Amino acid sequence: MLINKNTVATLVYSIHINNAEGEVIENSQNEPKDLLFGFDRMISGFESNLIGKESGTEFSFNINAAEAFGEVREEMVVNVPKSAFMVEGKLREDLIFLGNTISMMDNNGRPLKGKVVEINDENVRMDFNHPLAGESLYVYGKILNVRDITPEDLEPKGGCGCGSGGSCGCSSEGQSDSSCGCSTEKETAQASSGGGCGSGSCGC
Repeated sequence: MLINKNTVATLVYSIHINNAEGEVIENSQNEPKDLLFGFDRMISGFESNLIGKESGTEFSFNINAAEAFGEVREEMVVNVPKSAFMVEGKLREDLIFLGNTISMMDNNGRPLKGKVVEINDENVRMDFNHPLAGESLYVYGKILNVRDITPEDLEPKGGCGCGSGGSCGCSSEGQSDSSCGCSTEKETAQASSGGGCGSGSCGC
């Protein structure tokens, strides 16, 4: 059976930055993963390179930045008012420090992550580009099985992998939040100078 839309493929794979010698960002060689095809749950370059392949096939391919986590976008670096991070009139200093990554929500309630790149008197300047924006990827692995999708496959499940996203809220990276190497966290949040927390409430 071939991988196509509305199929589930069981894979083992490794994902590296840039090339085979690059940093490993995800490794499932010892933990096969079931991935759903045709539901926009993984980065486009990963899915498109596997469509049409059959069970038992070994694969390796490169994914350019545009089909991975996107190019770096200047408009994703924005000023967020310090008031968005105030609790009882005090700045959350456990969250707001240079280099920290914070999970937030955009004006439409979608989760996104921002890195603190500058702090001034009134605003916190944050970079909402994906941490791997601008990076190409190298992937290799093997297809262990392909089958038709079932209703149970579409039920929400936790965990990471090349087909699932992380959590939202306003937690500091490394605390309660999780991060996945190959998840398709659509970084299309309409972050603006009005603040990345939506209506000023990010659950901090």
